[in-house]
Amino acid sequence: MTLTEAFLHENVYIDFGSDLQYGEDQAFINYPVRFATVEIPLIATEGLERIADRIRKDRGFRPIRPMDEFNESTCDQDAWYDFYVDLVSWPGYRTGNCIYFIVANSDQPDNEETYTIDLTEEEQAYMYCRLDEQLQKYTDKSCAGHLVEATKEMESMS
Repeated sequence: MTLTEAFLHENVYIDFGSDLQYGEDQAFINYPVRFATVEIPLIATEGLERIADRIRKDRGFRPIRPMDEFNESTCDQDAWYDFYVDLVSWPGYRTGNCIYFIVANSDQPDNEETYTIDLTEEEQAYMYCRLDEQLQKYTDKSCAGHLVEATKEMESMS
């Protein structure tokens, strides 16, 4: 197991207290192409929060956890992050190319802003496996099964 795989294995857990959201997106090649998506909420683990804090700090905002020059009293103490990852039915892809997070309840100007944690193709492949493992265990349906449901829903809306 690589370091990245170990990190994803220890820090990526689906938040089954929230609903999976079926939807759709578009790509524009020569013409618009629609494809189904499944938005999966993730639990805000310490590892994901530390990455999110670094991204925000690098953009000039206070982190929610102590780091570098920020201590408990100078952090954005009342804020939290909502993390998500997408499954996509676009050919050649399995998960979206990032984990994204939204800043919530912050007193900083970036409150309700969305940021991304980019994933390499290898990380996307491992992320798919990690999500698939959890979805099969807790919903009795694989990632592919959820994408089939999202595709059916998308087509019924057309």
